[in-house]
Amino acid sequence: MAAPDSLMAGGLSERQHIVLNAVVFQVAWLVCVWFGSLVAVLTTVAVVALHLTLVNNARAELQYIGKVLAIGFTCDWLFVQTGVLATGGTLPPAWLTCLWVLFATTVGYPMRLFHHRMVLSALGGGLFAPLSYFGGAKMAGVALMQPDWLGLLIIGLSWALIFPLVIHLYTQAIRPAGVES
Repeated sequence: MAAPDSLMAGGLSERQHIVLNAVVFQVAWLVCVWFGSLVAVLTTVAVVALHLTLVNNARAELQYIGKVLAIGFTCDWLFVQTGVLATGGTLPPAWLTCLWVLFATTVGYPMRLFHHRMVLSALGGGLFAPLSYFGGAKMAGVALMQPDWLGLLIIGLSWALIFPLVIHLYTQAIRPAGVES
């Protein structure tokens, strides 16, 4: 007989929380990209507030989200400064930074399959991040370095390093009760 899911702080089972977390992330990603910075900030605040009510260690999660925010802002700032992304300004737009915060809420849950699998994390980051940036850039009117493949290659190589880093930071900072990372 399978062991029952342990309950998260919000009363959801782990499985329910993972599904909810993944769905909320995908919807919020689209909202941020489609509707721009003001709506993105409001959406992100709402998603993080919901997230913190559902996790067992809200303080540790919030600290982790702050670390990913710093990493993400720095990464995208470097992309803008070097011309990998052309956003029309010298800073990444707030909606793009919000995506990092939203992403951070998924690392402990839908992204759990990457925990302690650094090679898989590098491959996943290197493949899926460029796809996300490409889709987001096209939807939001952000230009990629030309030729597109070069900008996407730089993003992929960057994320092949960044994704294992944020996975490692999570597994070191947060150990949800009853969950093996």
